Amino acid sequence: MGVLKRSCSIPAMAALWLAAAGASFAATKDEPATPYVHADGTLIRDEQDRPLHLRGVNLGGWLCWEGWIFGGGFESQSTILERLSSLTGAEAAGAFRDAVHARFIAEPDIARIATMGFNVVRVPLNYRLLEDDARPGAYKDAGWQVLDRLLGWCEAHRVYVVLDLHAAPGGQSKLFMADPPDPARGALLWDDEACQARTVALWAAIAARYRDRRIVAGYDLLNEPAPPDGKALARLYERMIAGIRAADPHHMIFVEGSDFARDFSMFDRPPAPNVAYSFHMYTWFGDDRRTRLDGFRATARKHNVPLWCGEFGENGYEMIRSTVAMYEDPAGLVSGYAFWTWKKAPTSHPGLMVIAEPPPWRDLIRWIAKRWFARRPTPEEAAVAIREFLDAAACDRPREDPQMRDALQPPHRDGLAPKGAERPPAAQGAPR
Repeated sequence: MGVLKRSCSIPAMAALWLAAAGASFAATKDEPATPYVHADGTLIRDEQDRPLHLRGVNLGGWLCWEGWIFGGGFESQSTILERLSSLTGAEAAGAFRDAVHARFIAEPDIARIATMGFNVVRVPLNYRLLEDDARPGAYKDAGWQVLDRLLGWCEAHRVYVVLDLHAAPGGQSKLFMADPPDPARGALLWDDEACQARTVALWAAIAARYRDRRIVAGYDLLNEPAPPDGKALARLYERMIAGIRAADPHHMIFVEGSDFARDFSMFDRPPAPNVAYSFHMYTWFGDDRRTRLDGFRATARKHNVPLWCGEFGENGYEMIRSTVAMYEDPAGLVSGYAFWTWKKAPTSHPGLMVIAEPPPWRDLIRWIAKRWFARRPTPEEAAVAIREFLDAAACDRPREDPQMRDALQPPHRDGLAPKGAERPPAAQGAPR
């Protein structure tokens, strides 16, 4: 204690104690603990300290690609670009990537999401938006500008944002949505210390840039991780959270379990203050929704943290409707959900906003997906296909499915923009 007294003033000691405890105090009794969305026991609260349910959609296929959203198969973003480059050349493929970033989601999409009564978008990010493997740590201004524009739109339309690292350097799983490297070219995230360090640094950079943006509801650290064991995930989360907190002490952090956001057993307590557990719910291998949800709820109660569904969908209308009703159960501890996904090409399940595939694009994406008998288009045909797809995906072109829209509305609410819908306050000042 004598050493501590000699090396620290009383204010410094207090600051150290607060940091260690993860505590924060309001300036007055009537002010919230933090002017940001935050966790409070099993509740999520808004900037005014009111209980907040984050109900919304994922912006899948925009800043992290999955082939099926574009009408293909289970191709990763890198695979799509490699195949396209082999046909059109790297420059044209890069121009397509940039055009998707500029046009697939635009401000009218956010306006329409708000009009439907949603108050949050979860934004899947591929790390390649912000850095290239050839220049790790050299973050790209073009990528920041994409995110800056999005946050400005969401502030204008009062829609919260959850930033989700959907594809980390090295890939957090072998599946296409994590955009992992070819096994011959590199190791997965879990086997590569350099990739882990890059992931930690990337989150620190994101947190440093957006630490003052109240429209950001939180940071979703890692989408559907598939680590070799739970300890590996917990260790990486500890490093990621430390990096974020060094830059941003306030924003909430969403933590997904292992086994693709289904297993939280590696935690005997929350990994940090101001976190929420985020689970995903899909029923392709049987309807065990209630059993899994009961398990998630038990963990949330035990650890006294909020529970949020970061993804669900790819079901029929009644399954979507009944899933929303489960999440809306007042005794259920679920603080909201994000439907997967806002817009997509037609699949075997209905969508919310459905992109009508132009025939030239259908031919191109099926060739990219290596479908049987798919003819290799010419570069000229590919250019036409790309132009028509971008036009078809633009915000005013996809077809809204009113049955899916209605299925996603909370059962106790009427209309598309319910009275009292929980919204962030109007933006203060221009976007940074």
